[in-house]
Amino acid sequence: MKLKTDRDDKASTSDTLLSKGPNRKRTLKELEVGDVAYIVDFSDHNDIAKKIEAMGLRRGKKVVVLQRLGRGILVKTSNSRIVLTSDLAKNIEIK
Repeated sequence: MKLKTDRDDKASTSDTLLSKGPNRKRTLKELEVGDVAYIVDFSDHNDIAKKIEAMGLRRGKKVVVLQRLGRGILVKTSNSRIVLTSDLAKNIEIK
């Protein structure tokens, strides 16, 4: 049986703060209906970035989450609406 120490509390608190800090990368998957964000970057996977850009989503583009559809997310860009899967949305970094 492991006893919990003050040191353990401090470590878990700092881990929590790091995961929620201002430098943590946010993804499109985390947004809620009505949220507005700008695309900053895509994940390291070249194929995924090409697929996302082919859909019309580019770096610097503004997106608005219109609806959550089970595992999908309906987003609006300047003049189009696109449904993304959650797996694809988690590869789009936003600010």
